[in-house]
Amino acid sequence: MEEKRKRGRPRTFERERTIALAMENYWQDGLHALSVNEVCRRAGLSKPSLYRQFGGEDGLLDAVLEHYCETVLGPAASHLSPERSFRDNVEGLISFMTAPRESPLGCLHVKMRSACKRLGPRSEARVDAVVQELRATYAAMVRGAQARGEVRADVSPRLAAEYIDAQVTAALHQVAAGEDLEDVRDRARLAFSALLPR
Repeated sequence: MEEKRKRGRPRTFERERTIALAMENYWQDGLHALSVNEVCRRAGLSKPSLYRQFGGEDGLLDAVLEHYCETVLGPAASHLSPERSFRDNVEGLISFMTAPRESPLGCLHVKMRSACKRLGPRSEARVDAVVQELRATYAAMVRGAQARGEVRADVSPRLAAEYIDAQVTAALHQVAAGEDLEDVRDRARLAFSALLPR
């Protein structure tokens, strides 16, 4: 007698593998180019399994961004420090943004910020929280640099952090668009020079 097939989640479903695969696909193609059905197809996952594990695409996007922050953004941001010179911090940022890599170009977080209409409440809240964390890191970096006279004193750390965030976002859009990396570096250095004392 043939053994009855068990119902429920397939044994092949692996949450972490699904998150990593979805991260690569969203990062490579962008949120606008991928439907939840296509993500499921690429992950070899049924839509009911996705809903069971993540509660839907919003939960998946939230998990994907969390994973991206842990594996990509967190390590990059950890190199920014109020104790380092402003120039060293800026060069570190520029190197991170324009380093040749095998992973997709640009930044998944920036792509998610640009696709805010596609986000649900959980993923949108995480995107916003990451923006605030990055701006807090930039503001601390600026305060340290101002104390050493490396950054203009007439610009508040909050405004400078928002400016840095805007320049990083612009540079990462340029990288994702395939623009020449040396040109992106030069434009970023020029943009950051606006914060230097006159």
